[in-house]
Amino acid sequence: MEALDGAIYLSRIKAGLYFGSTVLVKTLAGLLVIKVLAWKLGPEGFGLLGQLMTLVAIVGMLAGGGISNGLIKLLAKAPVTDAEGRVWYATAFTLSALISGAVALLLVALSSTLSSYFLPGVGALLFSVLAVSQVVIAYGNLPLAEASSRGDSRIFSLITVSGTLAGAGLVIAAVYYAGFEGATYAVVLMPAMAGLCALIYVAARRRVLLNACRWSFEPRRMKVLLSFSMVTLIGALSVPAAQLYMRDVMGATLGWEQVGLWQGVIKLSDVYMQFMGVVLINFMLPRLAAAANKQQVFKEWTGSVSALVAVLLTGFAVFYVLRNFFITLVFSSDFLPMTQLLAPQMAGDVLRTIAASISYLFMARGAVRVSFVFELMQGVVLVCAFSALFDSHGAMAPVYAHLFTYLSLSIVMAFGLLIWMKRKPS
Repeated sequence: MEALDGAIYLSRIKAGLYFGSTVLVKTLAGLLVIKVLAWKLGPEGFGLLGQLMTLVAIVGMLAGGGISNGLIKLLAKAPVTDAEGRVWYATAFTLSALISGAVALLLVALSSTLSSYFLPGVGALLFSVLAVSQVVIAYGNLPLAEASSRGDSRIFSLITVSGTLAGAGLVIAAVYYAGFEGATYAVVLMPAMAGLCALIYVAARRRVLLNACRWSFEPRRMKVLLSFSMVTLIGALSVPAAQLYMRDVMGATLGWEQVGLWQGVIKLSDVYMQFMGVVLINFMLPRLAAAANKQQVFKEWTGSVSALVAVLLTGFAVFYVLRNFFITLVFSSDFLPMTQLLAPQMAGDVLRTIAASISYLFMARGAVRVSFVFELMQGVVLVCAFSALFDSHGAMAPVYAHLFTYLSLSIVMAFGLLIWMKRKPS
């Protein structure tokens, strides 16, 4: 028993090191990309590019139907080496092909309209490139989900780090040699780099997944995967759509330079919240799904969340003390006014992590509807709070709304967890 506990402990240390290295690379690469974009484009250009970044984030999350979380949960119990797991993987492949193909056609058909709304000076070709990019993301998500389901943090880390470095290099080269227009194309292609690396890995080292890539149209299985897809769909649209609305209001009333300052805070948040997402989806979710009873579930959850919050608070404390130095380093001195936005944004992100971790707990245990409602309410509460606060607080309204949203949702989700712990049988 002691040897088994030691092996489990060692495996978790290794997983932590791999995830830690992945997060470090993604963080440094993300900060470098932000630095180059802010330096070359300034607050106004950075604010305009933020609209495109939001659209790319939405499309990337929807790529292939957003079924990765469901596939991780299902393969954690039925690996792809078993017949049951192969059928689940084939069903996921079928859905990814159909949905990413439909999204690609829609993006191409609407490319002119999207171009005139987001970036009139760039052209419609940009959104056709986005159509191809999301297809690569969709197929690349499948082997990444399979690696996460069996706890292969080394492969997950290798693919993610390779894609991150390739994407960052692409953006930096594009903005240097082709300015704002080059940056738009690089931002569109950057998320596909990890997918491309995943596909190369499958072809070279994991051909069992290629054998599982076949058509499978079982309505029952599709329905299960699509239930997770609905959560991802709402998650992809809820907050980003709210932010698009908030940017439009701020841009029209306060100017795009002020939007650029808020966008800088959002991009910093995105960098470290990627770490939260990696741990929640690829480390915590499969373990919560595989846990035998609610006591084990709660133990896994409390251990993971305690570590995450401790890391966040430590990082925030260091960053806030040295905020002027870091903002000048990451952005430029033009972005120093954003310091007043940091404290409420960071406090909201801590609460967001707690609330999201409870949502993933419910998802792992099959209560997908709870996660669906949580994702939906993020955007709804954010827009309502921003609308209520904007007239009185102006440029501070988006970060105050962010803090209020996740304070409210973390309380509600914690209350829901307490009810689940008392009522759900072991």
